Amino acid sequence: MKIIYDQSHKDHQPKNELDRSCWTTHPDIAERIEKLKEVLTAEFPRSFRGPQNFPEALLGLVHPQAYIDWLKKRCQEVEKGKEYFPKVFFWYDRCFDVGTPIMYNTYEIAWKAARVALTGAQMILDDEEVVYALTRPPGHHARSDMCGGYCYFNNAALAAEYLSTHADLYVAILDLDYHHGNGTQEIFYDRDDVLYISIHGDPQEAYPYTGYQDEIGAGEGRGYNMNMPLPKGSGGKDYLKALEVACDEINRYDPEVLIISMGFDTHAEDPIGGFCLKESDFFAIGRAIDHLKIPKLFVQEGGYNPDTNAAAIKSLLEGLGI
Repeated sequence: MKIIYDQSHKDHQPKNELDRSCWTTHPDIAERIEKLKEVLTAEFPRSFRGPQNFPEALLGLVHPQAYIDWLKKRCQEVEKGKEYFPKVFFWYDRCFDVGTPIMYNTYEIAWKAARVALTGAQMILDDEEVVYALTRPPGHHARSDMCGGYCYFNNAALAAEYLSTHADLYVAILDLDYHHGNGTQEIFYDRDDVLYISIHGDPQEAYPYTGYQDEIGAGEGRGYNMNMPLPKGSGGKDYLKALEVACDEINRYDPEVLIISMGFDTHAEDPIGGFCLKESDFFAIGRAIDHLKIPKLFVQEGGYNPDTNAAAIKSLLEGLGI
């Protein structure tokens, strides 16, 4: 297994989040990735790679130039050490929530995270069977033309589009974050060359309040978008049943590459999740994914308790048999 990591993610330091009209400490801290790195370093000390260089034009595979220019301009307007909170009313800014602050270096750091995912995709093309991309900030909430949910560029979607465009591959994305990947869904909603499956919290109460079962795709993409929401408090038994169905669907689609948007905020002790998974459940998740005999690219999404992140990834890797 190869691991893609860039230490500059530590320069992404959001301090605050506006949640239900209250200021709270932002949960996307660097330590959540550093704890994952510690575990992976102990297991695979010689497997780490830095991100490759890619032209920034590749952002246009997923994001329109108007959005890219907007984010770059907003960053240039923010003083170092300050945070700009997008104004979502009347679509003044290209953001759909008020919990995703923009800082002077947000564009730079988000682009580096995208390069981590793109490097993982290129390594899959170079015949690696399993690659883990330690991306931060996360990406699956980023729509084509809007940031949100702590996400600025959609890392998993960029990797999928890179594989589809550069190698004409059919790709499946399995989203295992507690929160529905509304951005990834939107980007591929009318496509049949990328299958999107998400297991997530009930959208009636879980951010971003999307991902109902009847959201199945549109046009050529009808039937290629599958949402499997579960009630708050769901444990391993129900989760693994849903995962079994998802894996069967992936096998039927028969993709050439599987991208896993991996979130550890499904752990029972995650501060902003709502499921009750334990370490043994992550082992079982790894076993289920291992049975899918196709190249796999893991792209890190959520997981906001650094210690449980470390325990979860260790169990996941054991399940994968790596």
